[in-house]
Parts: sequence; C-alpha cells; structure tokens
Amino acid sequence: MKYFNRLGTTGKVILGIVLLLVVVRIFLPTGMKYAINWYLGNKMENYEGRIEDFDLALYRGAYQIEGLKIWKKGTSPEQALISTDQMDLSIAWRGILKKEFLGDLSIHGAKISLSDSKDEKKEDLGQGQDWRTVFKKLIPITLESVKIADSSFHFLNRDFKVPVDVKVDRIEGHIDNIRNTDDNKDPLPTRAAVVARMQGHADVKGKARLNLLSKVPSFDTDAQLQNLKLQTLNDFFMAYGPFTFTKGQFSLYVESVSRDGRIKGYAKPFIKDLDVIDDKESFKSMGRAFNEVGLALVNLILRDGDSKTLGAKIEFEGASKAPSIDKWGAFWSSVQNGFFDAIKQSLEHSISPKDLKKQKSP
Repeated sequence: MKYFNRLGTTGKVILGIVLLLVVVRIFLPTGMKYAINWYLGNKMENYEGRIEDFDLALYRGAYQIEGLKIWKKGTSPEQALISTDQMDLSIAWRGILKKEFLGDLSIHGAKISLSDSKDEKKEDLGQGQDWRTVFKKLIPITLESVKIADSSFHFLNRDFKVPVDVKVDRIEGHIDNIRNTDDNKDPLPTRAAVVARMQGHADVKGKARLNLLSKVPSFDTDAQLQNLKLQTLNDFFMAYGPFTFTKGQFSLYVESVSRDGRIKGYAKPFIKDLDVIDDKESFKSMGRAFNEVGLALVNLILRDGDSKTLGAKIEFEGASKAPSIDKWGAFWSSVQNGFFDAIKQSLEHSISPKDLKKQKSP
C-alpha cells in the first residue's frame, strides 16, 4: 500500500488503467461467450447455434469468434446451415480519422449448406429467420471491409441414395472501402473480388465496383465460370431433370450494371463437346428419354460446326427487381452461333452505368 501512496496522480491513473484492462481481459471473453451462446440458443425463431470460444486482442482493438455453428431447430449441429472456423473483427482505425467507428471483418473457413427436400422437416434453405439481426448481434459495428478465406457453399439434397451436392469451395474474396473512407471520387468507390472453384475443378471469378452508400445501391459487375464438366453434376440433373450428361463442358460469362433502380446486362452460356446419350444407356423413364433425346437434337442442330459448341447471348434490361429478357434475341444468337458467326467466349466489357437511361416519369 505504501508503494501505491508514493505514486503520483499520473502513475495512479496508469496503474488503474492497467488493472482495468487486466480485469477486462480475464473476465470479458467468458461473459461474451456466455451472452452470445445464450442468444443463439434462445432468441432465434427457427434456428439455434453456439460458438466454441470468444477471445480478445486488446492491443489492436479486436475480438475473435471461433467455431460458430447455426442449425435448424430439430436437426443436428453436424448439419449446420452456417458454420465458420473463425471470425475476426477489428477496429478500422482509418475510420476514426473521419469520426466514424468502423470495423474490418475477416472470416476464415465459412461454410453455408442449403438443403432441399420433399420433407419440410429436412428442408433448410435459411427461410423464416431475420439474419440481419443475427449478424448485428455477432458483428455490432458498421463494416468498412470484409475478407473471406478458405470458404465454401453447398446445395444439398439427401432424399436420394447418392446425395446431391453442388459445391463451390476454395472461396477467397474481399470487399474494401465500403464506407469510402479514402474519399474516392469515383461514383462506384467500393471494390470487390472473388475467386473460387466449382465441383472441385471449374474456375469461378468475379469482380465488382459498387456504391453502397447511395439510397439505391449501384454497381458494375462481371463474373465467369469456365470449363465445368457437366457429368460431375449428374446427380443434380437426375434429381431435378431428369437427364444426365456423358460429357460436356459448361462456361458462363455475365456482365451487369445497375443504377437508379434499373439494371442492364447479358449472360453468355456455352456448352462444348456435349454428349447426353451413352451407347449402352438404358432409360429408366420416358421423361428421361424425352429430355436426353431433345438435348441431343438441339446440340446437333445448333452447335458450331468447328468448335462443337452451343452458345447464346441473353440480354436483359429494366427495373432491377424484374428486368425484361430478350428471349427472341437469345434464340437468334444461338442460331447465329451455330450457322454463321460464333459468339466470342469471353467477357465483352461493353456496358457501363452510363448506358442506363433513367425511366421517364408517367
């Protein structure tokens, strides 16, 4: 006690702060873990969840949530709709300079698994839950950036002997400058990018410029999926077709822009070296036989003779919620690809937000 009395006012203040930080460091993680688990276990409408650990990193103003799982009530945590290995939220100090309290979020090992089923008890598509409220409980501050690493998305159906699993894994992505803290004068100041892999082999890439601060968010995006082997999705096609592929490679190129509640863009799908009927194949239903023969005929008639590729360009424009699709233009483009000029298999970078005309008031 005598040593404490010898300290000056400044020394006592510093010592008090140190002691307070020690107490916070020891007791706050346990309290936060309990509070989060209580909320996840008792306050969600149709789901429940838990976290394995909560930790603080006071030196950089951050905390980590480890082992998050959220699953539908009545099912197992092993069939979680959402899970993550780690979520790290730290203070975005650059936001302090603009007098805003913002955060940088890093997510590692996230997994989203949507389950379809004829049995409503087994179906889990994330419906019936206000996910924004859940997110705000876990991440209570406005974000300036988000990074995602080593994550995956699954669409499942366990109604069949061989479960359907459409998967996109190795997802790596980021979105930066959400609040435009660098005062970028670009009308689309936020930047985003993602790379991933589909069905274990096909490349997925996307990038975007956005403005999330306007009343009606605007964006300029492009994305592509290249060389997806269609036979790796045969379980899905049998469940929802029914039909299967013997071989074929699918690629897709999409570009779109949006502003003032309107959207414009195109999608260019291609199927190369398509084959749907095996020499030894026996059809188990008339529906499957009809579908596969129909696909074979379309492929035979409309594919490009040189590259053996079916292709089309599908353009859309209109109100963001329900744009008009140029169906006849899409059909004619497939005819042109098969008989005249082959459609270029790449992004065109041919549209921008300036191409969108404001809708005239009635």
